[in-house]
Amino acid sequence: MWKWETDGIAHGVVVIIHGELEHHARYGWLIEKWRSRGFHVVMGDLPGQGMVKRTERGHIDSFKEYETAVGQWIEAAMLFNLPIFLLGHGLGGLIAVRMMYKKNYEIAGIMLSNPTFAYEHTPSKFSHLLSGSLNKLTPEHRFAFGFTVQDATRNSEIIELDLEDPIYVSRVSVRWYREMLFAMKQTLAEDSEFPDTPLLLMQSGENKLVDTAVAKKWLLALNLTEFQFKEWTQCYHELFNEPERDEVFHYAESFVKNRLRSIGYDL
Repeated sequence: MWKWETDGIAHGVVVIIHGELEHHARYGWLIEKWRSRGFHVVMGDLPGQGMVKRTERGHIDSFKEYETAVGQWIEAAMLFNLPIFLLGHGLGGLIAVRMMYKKNYEIAGIMLSNPTFAYEHTPSKFSHLLSGSLNKLTPEHRFAFGFTVQDATRNSEIIELDLEDPIYVSRVSVRWYREMLFAMKQTLAEDSEFPDTPLLLMQSGENKLVDTAVAKKWLLALNLTEFQFKEWTQCYHELFNEPERDEVFHYAESFVKNRLRSIGYDL
């Protein structure tokens, strides 16, 4: 876990939870954007990704490992004694939602960027069928997930960096895959009330990884007093890496600033 503090007056803290296959270093641009606008940022690498050494890359024993790690990030953000905003992308969005169902954190707002509630891209049918039995026999067995960096973004600079990135995950374990499927199923079947926390759902019209219709349907079924939805029709999965990322950031920033004003902060 790392903390990046703003140089000026701090208005709040943004806890960023990255997506599947990637790591925190890919968020340098976004971290600096929030810092330049007066926000501290807390972020780390999820277990089995990036520079976390506890587990092999592409593998987890349980989805709870994610919840434990992100819980520590939120606790670190609380020490600033400022309004906290969760920003979860892809897998990070799924983690944020699972945690809010389980524990009603005092969060000023939640931002979800293409949360992984259902996959549009799936491994081969053979890998999918085989994963059920292998999960019991050899849970650490890895297979190619098959989602390329070219599928994630239209930004050629990001694609070039990702192709040379030695810690970008390309192979995942059968246990990771089955834990993802189970967490998504749990979320959509959840019978407990989601906390009435202001929420922004941002999605891509050309998403090749997740089925965005599922998250939108989930949002509209919630009993929230405040929420926003925005779709960028031309964008791929990684909204904050797309050529339109400045526009995406300004939309998210507007949500955050409106929330701060509504709770009495003078910006």
